[in-house]
Amino acid sequence: MRRRDRGPAAPAAVRPASVRGGLPAEVVLVVSPHAGGSTGLGAAREEMRRAGLGVAGEVQIQDIGRLPALIRTTDGGPRLVVAAGGDGTVGAVADCLAESESVLGILPLGTSNDFARSLGIPVDPRRAAALLTQGKVADVDLGRLVSPGQLTRHFVHAATVGLNVSFAKLATRASVRAHLGRLTYLAAAGNAFRALPSFECELRHDGRTERLTLTQLSVINAPVFGGTLGLSVQGSNPDDRLLDVLAIEHVPVRRLALIAVFLLLRVKRQPAGVRTFHVRDLHVHTGQPLEVALDGEIAGALPADFEVAGEALRVITPLSFEDIND
Repeated sequence: MRRRDRGPAAPAAVRPASVRGGLPAEVVLVVSPHAGGSTGLGAAREEMRRAGLGVAGEVQIQDIGRLPALIRTTDGGPRLVVAAGGDGTVGAVADCLAESESVLGILPLGTSNDFARSLGIPVDPRRAAALLTQGKVADVDLGRLVSPGQLTRHFVHAATVGLNVSFAKLATRASVRAHLGRLTYLAAAGNAFRALPSFECELRHDGRTERLTLTQLSVINAPVFGGTLGLSVQGSNPDDRLLDVLAIEHVPVRRLALIAVFLLLRVKRQPAGVRTFHVRDLHVHTGQPLEVALDGEIAGALPADFEVAGEALRVITPLSFEDIND
């Protein structure tokens, strides 16, 4: 019997079987509590649905220990794991994915989003979500902190000691964020400058040893810092197999303010009291343990070694990102 012609069929919704790189279209989403209620996350979710990306599992960043059990599909294949938050959230997820086949996607919903900016990932939530299916998978470097008696930890943006740790202690406190909101970072910065810490250390790199008294030590993997200020380390690349070291000596507050101005204005001449160099590894010795902030979260201690983990992270970037392969 001839089937009656019902006219042209309505177009069916198209759901891609995979995203670029052959990854399944169901992702694991890791969410920071500070991004969880934002309109940006809602917009990103809507764009993900529009692009055909489903959420196979969702993890709050405080439950990051659940992630290793979720980063492989039922048939054992790699996952696309999407970090929704700032550098701290992205760094914690990257630490779980380091040296694996799974891929990191980034929804930069934090305050600075320096790692995303370093890769050219849009900070607009919808555009960042669209990139998950329209970008490419690149292999980029991670920084690695190796400290005696502690678990090895990776960082995407920077490991810092001194002034930044004083800042992080207040800036990452949930009660302070709830009370001060957008003013949290300003209050944390004021508190850090009032304390103006100093510490003695020994830096060993490239066959040399330097003994210094510092206010701030930054070991940087990705060159952009300062959030919307868009500051950057000259001659640096997030995929160059090098770490960038910024050491600021213990100087009076007025000199520290001058150094900040030099950085803000991107003056090429290096101000007195600042040392910068590019290394594959750096050993930092201190006479007593000192806390280290990784991607803005206190997560380690000195003395320690900082190393490059070359091409240790697979991450979705814009098509224009230059992926340097060895």
